[in-house]
Amino acid sequence: MVTIILPIIFLIIMLIFLVLFLVIGKRQEKTLKTIDKNGKIKYDNKDKNNISSNNVNKEKKGILKKEDVFKFMEFDKILNNMIVQNGGSRFTMAVKCKGINYDLMSEVEQLSVEEGFITFLNTLKYPIQLYIQAQNIDLKGVIQKYKNNISGISKEYDEVNRKYSKLASGFDVDEKKLDTLAKERDSINNVYEYAQDMISYVEKMSGNKNLLQRNFYVLVSYSTGEIAAVDKFNKDEIIEMCFTELNTRCQAIISALSSCSVSGKILDSNELADLLYSAYNRDDKGLIGVHEALDSGIFRLYSTSEDATYKKAVALDEYLKNEAKIRALEAIKSVIENDNIITSASEQIDREEEISKRATNMIKAEDYDQEFKNNVNRKILNDFRQTKKELLVQDKIQKEKFIENSKDSLKELEELKKVDKPEGIKLIEKSKELKNKKDQDQENIYDIEDQQKDDNIVSNDIEANDSDDNKSIL
Repeated sequence: MVTIILPIIFLIIMLIFLVLFLVIGKRQEKTLKTIDKNGKIKYDNKDKNNISSNNVNKEKKGILKKEDVFKFMEFDKILNNMIVQNGGSRFTMAVKCKGINYDLMSEVEQLSVEEGFITFLNTLKYPIQLYIQAQNIDLKGVIQKYKNNISGISKEYDEVNRKYSKLASGFDVDEKKLDTLAKERDSINNVYEYAQDMISYVEKMSGNKNLLQRNFYVLVSYSTGEIAAVDKFNKDEIIEMCFTELNTRCQAIISALSSCSVSGKILDSNELADLLYSAYNRDDKGLIGVHEALDSGIFRLYSTSEDATYKKAVALDEYLKNEAKIRALEAIKSVIENDNIITSASEQIDREEEISKRATNMIKAEDYDQEFKNNVNRKILNDFRQTKKELLVQDKIQKEKFIENSKDSLKELEELKKVDKPEGIKLIEKSKELKNKKDQDQENIYDIEDQQKDDNIVSNDIEANDSDDNKSIL
């Protein structure tokens, strides 16, 4: 009996506690909210603050996650062969360098490479970054190339085998020709089998993820803060100026690196995307890359024309070549106008004169009769005059020939000067002009302020002198 009564009493106590809990909860809810005239629920200030603070915290958490992702990526986008960073205030181009077998070079060649690299470092006028990226060797392109070659070998083998079978099935068979075709067929078959072995070997190698290759890059950055009077230009003009400046710097670096036998190439937008994809997706790089996506036709519906950035780079390169040619032709024109042409004949005249002077001094130093010395020196002088006369004729002919050959080039000079400048070059020159004007205006302000200071000093001196005169009179 006791065993039955105790559980019942326990259940009754639990029900009482449950009822009290529900009643207290309803009373608290009534105190926290009220219903206004429109029938809307109004919370008190404390509860409202708690709810709003919770919502704000949730929003902040979401925003922070988004900002953290972008900060981790460290770049905004890729535009016109440039990596855009810091909200469009910093632009970076990459030059891919091809390494050299330094250890296999001779001592003289190594010394030449070192001196060339020292010269490259000494000619730098802006900061650069050297970036080395280790990647798994991608042998897909090599395998496909081998397979394409094998298909050609297979067709060649089938053709020779057809000729051999046709000749062997004939009634009057030329054994010598048949033997030649058999050797040719066997040779092609050996090449085919060797190519198949190569493909299978390369395919096995491609499965080994431990095979790595190092790629070397020179990164060149340019900040919008380096542009003079940047506030006078819009966003598109600033991008154009940054592209022009970076492209010029990268071309200069490629030219300087060539002195130490290192070739370079500016990465385009797709290659930059592949570089960044490899940096952030090392493990997934082998699954699909940027090039595979492009080859599959991902952008085929968007554009089939030549890349606009490539056109800009070509136009800028052509402009730089034209400017170099203009400078060379202007130097030629200046030399011709100032009659500063130095020919081989004129150099020979200088050498002959120096030789004659030394010969005359040698005769004077010898212990000969004075009359004999005079006769010998006269002979040396007459020979020099005759030689000089002949060389002057040659010098005149060579100068005329040089001027004649330069006429066509000087005609081209006027045409080259008419070539329109790229938009980026125009904008850079405009920014420099604005900066120079601003600096000049600032100097004028300083000059006016200095003049006013001088005038104040003079007026103070005059007032002091007047006060001294008045004191002396009194």
